[in-house]
Amino acid sequence: MAFVHASGDSIVDADGNVVLKRGMGLGGWLVPEGYMLHVPGFGSPTAIRAMIVDLVGESLADSFYQAYHDNYVTREDILQLGAWGFDHIRMPFHYKMFSPYRDVWDEWGFQVTDSLLAWCAEAGMHLVLDMHAAPGGQNHGPISDSDGTARLWLADSNKAHAIAIWGELARRYADNVWIGGYDLLNEPVLPTGVGTGALRALYMNMTQAIRAEDDNHILFIEGNWYASDFTGLTPPWELNMSYSFHKYWSVNNQGSIQSYLNMRNSYDVPLWMSESGENSNPWFHDCVQLLEGNDIGWCWWTHKKYETITSPYSAALPSQFDQLVDYWNGSAPRPDTAFAFSVIMEMAENLRTENCTYRPGVIPSLFHPQFPTSHWPVKELQIPGEIWTADYDIGDQGIAYSDADWEHDDYNDYHPWNTGYAYRNDGVDLEMDDAGVPSVGWINDGEWLKYTVNVTLNGFYDLSLEIASPDGNGNIRIYLDAELVATLSSLPNTGSWYEWDTVELEDIEILAGTYVLTVEIVQAGFNMRIMNFDLDSSLTEIKYPNTFQLGQNRPNPFNSGTQIPITVQNSHGLQLEIFDIRGHRVDNRRIPDGSQGELMINWDGHALDGRILPTGLYIYRVLSDTDIQVQRMALIR
Repeated sequence: MAFVHASGDSIVDADGNVVLKRGMGLGGWLVPEGYMLHVPGFGSPTAIRAMIVDLVGESLADSFYQAYHDNYVTREDILQLGAWGFDHIRMPFHYKMFSPYRDVWDEWGFQVTDSLLAWCAEAGMHLVLDMHAAPGGQNHGPISDSDGTARLWLADSNKAHAIAIWGELARRYADNVWIGGYDLLNEPVLPTGVGTGALRALYMNMTQAIRAEDDNHILFIEGNWYASDFTGLTPPWELNMSYSFHKYWSVNNQGSIQSYLNMRNSYDVPLWMSESGENSNPWFHDCVQLLEGNDIGWCWWTHKKYETITSPYSAALPSQFDQLVDYWNGSAPRPDTAFAFSVIMEMAENLRTENCTYRPGVIPSLFHPQFPTSHWPVKELQIPGEIWTADYDIGDQGIAYSDADWEHDDYNDYHPWNTGYAYRNDGVDLEMDDAGVPSVGWINDGEWLKYTVNVTLNGFYDLSLEIASPDGNGNIRIYLDAELVATLSSLPNTGSWYEWDTVELEDIEILAGTYVLTVEIVQAGFNMRIMNFDLDSSLTEIKYPNTFQLGQNRPNPFNSGTQIPITVQNSHGLQLEIFDIRGHRVDNRRIPDGSQGELMINWDGHALDGRILPTGLYIYRVLSDTDIQVQRMALIR
């Protein structure tokens, strides 16, 4: 069999390799959701379009939606997802994309699918088709484009419409090996008075229509109540099928998925976790570890949204978007058509990936094997120089930072992990000022942050730290590696959380090298924004010679990991850098000061941002103030 299919309790390809292990959903693209667009009431796709048409008319609304569609997902986006390590894409589609008019199918929907399939094939990823909005709405919420009632279940014509669409999709894609399967119905919720037998019956009728055209592709069956309740859906009625569940806002322990595991074990049927996300990076990591530890493939939600911290990419809303929202809320007059059109077209333009902000911790939390045990710089931080306190290292809670609330694990009791919902997707609470500078706030006693810093010059430094405090309370300790170098206890009383002043400490002696700088909050009572380390230029820099020999990595070529040997006689500020064949730096790290003898630096073929790097030739080098040594190595996947 040349297609992705069920084999016992696994999902495999033609060669028996387990596939659909790590995926990404393209949420918001073909089914715009109100919470992603930040519109009042978090409206349905139909309601959102009506609001836009009300502002600019049908023709200009069409222009906006064309730009929105073209910019949201591009070939380059798909290739990047493949480079990060995703092996499949889930395409949430609206039934109207394909719906026939006077018995003629809408070819636009198939053209979109065909182009996405071509991009996925180029990236070596499978594509799962997901009916995200079914005729009449499969649940009562805006995510299914319902009008508040799940009318799919109340009209046979709606069911027949959904079945026909799956039959036509199966006819067209029966022989396409890059189709990873059919996700028949996203997050169904049966209305009061409709029993689970109706859900099973619709799934079986969809199966019959698909199998009349396509015996090749696996079918994914989601449970009732947002893909969580599989009552009435066992035993399986089809050999080539999988049960698909979603996991949001719950604890990441075995008990949270045990009922699904029991179902898999009882019926020898695969599981696929087809949607999760909308949480903190530590929660992401723990969820992935739970799923992969139980041999369950997963698909994340989602690759791009407006003003988000939970996706890899965040698109900015126009500064004047609030004027549209005020009109929609009934608190402002109707804006001029030309003005409104310019605002929504700016929204569409901001969706281009090159115009988005990359959230640096999201991908490493999903992929990087060292996320739970190590921390590394989010950007290069140097002393002397300015350090934003929000630029703490990438890594897990308790590793790169410690915060009182770092995840949301109870559906019924919301706890924000980042209270300001800005800049980073960790437990650290951050907010942005009008100038676009992030600050750390909502601080609790005992919290701490770590920063990997490169000190370029020896000497005595003056430290200043920007503080906002309504009453001057607070106590801070600053460490370089394990050594306490500063205690800041006399904080300025700025009168509010948003008026800034500096607390200063002079003559901190620091030698050149790479350090872990830790900011420990002994007593809270303040926000903090920027640290500045200024070198006292009257002091003479101390020079330390570097003597080292860079060896050939082993094994070489390598697959999953290699060791780079460096023999050091005297180490001060040595830096190891790794480049791909195009000259792009993919990793760098400092050699600890004072190191001596043969050091073995482990490298696993991941980039700093968590990407799994492809097969190829790589260059590595070690630099000092007086010497550069270079070697080559080969990575074979």
